Amino acid sequence: MNRGRVSIIGLGKLGLSMAVAFAKRGFSVNGMDVNPDTVRKVQQGISPVDETDVQALLAKHGDRIRATETVADAVRGTNLTCIVVATPSGPDGSFSNAQLLPAAEQVGLALREKRGYHVVAITCTVMPGTTDEVVRPLLERASGKKCGRDFGLVYNPEFIALGSVVRDFLNPDFVLVGESDPKAGRVMERLYGRLCENSPQVARMKCVEAEIAKIALNCFCTMKISYANMLAEVAEKVPGADARVITDAIGLDRRIGRRYLAPGLGFGGPCFPRDNVAFRAFAKRKGVSVPIPEAVHETNRRQVRRVLETVKHLLPKGGRVAILGLPYKPHTSVLTESQALEIAHGLSRCKTFSVAVYDPMALDNARKLLGRRVAYADSALECLQGAELCIIATPWPEFARLTARQLQEQMKRPCVLDCWRCLNPREATRVDYHAVGLGNVL
Repeated sequence: MNRGRVSIIGLGKLGLSMAVAFAKRGFSVNGMDVNPDTVRKVQQGISPVDETDVQALLAKHGDRIRATETVADAVRGTNLTCIVVATPSGPDGSFSNAQLLPAAEQVGLALREKRGYHVVAITCTVMPGTTDEVVRPLLERASGKKCGRDFGLVYNPEFIALGSVVRDFLNPDFVLVGESDPKAGRVMERLYGRLCENSPQVARMKCVEAEIAKIALNCFCTMKISYANMLAEVAEKVPGADARVITDAIGLDRRIGRRYLAPGLGFGGPCFPRDNVAFRAFAKRKGVSVPIPEAVHETNRRQVRRVLETVKHLLPKGGRVAILGLPYKPHTSVLTESQALEIAHGLSRCKTFSVAVYDPMALDNARKLLGRRVAYADSALECLQGAELCIIATPWPEFARLTARQLQEQMKRPCVLDCWRCLNPREATRVDYHAVGLGNVL
């Protein structure tokens, strides 16, 4: 890795974010993607993905990034290859290797033509056992070489959040490395020592242990989210109780911590829901009962139903509802498993409600999913016009700047259901304010 040349197979949100992050830190990057349009745009310095900092870094460090449609061309002249292809969930929740295996085979064929030691890193999420039992023999057959002697193999997933992928990649809490052999692990540890802007600890272990650790970590995060929402549901039945105060307090205990421990909507996005289900599927294969992920999944699904019932309670005869925010989190346009989107879906199917939606980034994506069942606004204030209820469904910073006066002027009835406690408390006291986790409200 002294020469700092890496290849990345797959230039989606994670792959391209990794590429520009490597380039920012002085590495030369060969990026490969099967989509000719993606390759063309990267070559032209245009980001094909909508992700924070990617376009700016591509413009600044694009001279260190080369894009190609051929795996062999990408691998040639590099020391490390990261495979970052999609592994979609199957019917039982297990991750599919349909894109991973052809990519790995092509990498193996490219290694057949290379001299010197090369490390292959599986970055996409896989089912435990995949790296050693599936990818390793495939690479050895295709390359004609021996893993651990001629090349190294690691499982090295990233713990990132959409909207902050580059920052998270360069400043991880820790680095997880499942290694085929100690040499491969040492290469990755040195790599991250040069790559990261902070100084993270590196947890090295067997590949299967790292594969379990990856989905287990996300399952633990989802458990904390659902635990906070369970407390919210209880607090709502107790006049004067505030679940946010409770979670803030117990989060001060170092055994618990405050991250992910806040009442709101349930978790969504492309990782948390499917990792939780995949862990259940893996445990079931092994004959192990795992009631915690099952309870977490059910608690998460219940959050949308709770909000929809609350809306019907606040507007028993129906009316106009303004939904602010559609993605599963702010700073992204991704609508995968978004509970905000599910709320919009649910209300739009009720004939007694008319629904208007606004989001700073996701309106184009929303139009493809919601169609003509809702009205689309170009601003938060436009969305609020004539509404009898405002639902703050995604905690975008701009929604926190709404004032009581704006709500009173724009809305037919200034009533707010705040799913994330976005509204300034001083402004909230001047309108009909309701929030997840507030006693005697929902």
